[in-house]
Amino acid sequence: MPSPLSPVLIHIPHDSTVIPPAELVDFVVSEEALMRELMRLTDWHTAALYAEGVPADEIVRAEVSRLLVDVERFADDRLERCAAVGMGATYVKTCAGNPLRELSAARRAELLDRYYWPHHRRLDEAAADRLARFGRCVILDAHSFPTGQLPTQVGFSAPLEIGIGTQPGHTSPELRALAEDFFRAHGFTVGVDIPFSGAIVPNRFFGKEPRVQSLMIEVRRDLYMDQGICERHDGFARIQAVLTEFRAELARFATT
Repeated sequence: MPSPLSPVLIHIPHDSTVIPPAELVDFVVSEEALMRELMRLTDWHTAALYAEGVPADEIVRAEVSRLLVDVERFADDRLERCAAVGMGATYVKTCAGNPLRELSAARRAELLDRYYWPHHRRLDEAAADRLARFGRCVILDAHSFPTGQLPTQVGFSAPLEIGIGTQPGHTSPELRALAEDFFRAHGFTVGVDIPFSGAIVPNRFFGKEPRVQSLMIEVRRDLYMDQGICERHDGFARIQAVLTEFRAELARFATT
């Protein structure tokens, strides 16, 4: 991997809609029902929203839809809170709690080997590269959330516009304060660890290396897109500009 240009690493786990045709064999829902789940659960346009124009080696992006493999979850369902509603690393339930697909243990392991572990190896390597060059890595975990409640949420507040997720040991009080102050200064209503909590930390450094800092940002989707058709609207440019400015703030934080 080329040496990074910045200590900031952008992680984009949920914007892909790709499910290779060969992987559809396990799904037990209709094509129409699967599309409804994709519309609901995909973090639409977040690659462009958070990282348009950013060099490729400053981004780690999931290659497939979270409905196939969710790289943001713990691989072990015993550690993953969302597995309780059938939405661990390999989803088996829809948002309504109905069966989504049937997976054997062997098939689940196959999917993790094909999509989950390679993603996490890329994340590990990208963070290690930043530590070697800058002595620090700050991860911007890039997400969005719908106006309606999802079964994996830890809290729900319709007026909330920006959610900030933190990870103990990897989100310093200074980093949390920077994010809260920044978005509130731009006029947004902000919540911390609602509607979702946590922030991605590379496996190699999780719970071990405080120089790897991470912060999840969740943008409410109606601020930048029409949720009925999943297309951007006029608000997209404003949110994109704010997030570009926030990236610059993170870079300053990471180098001081």
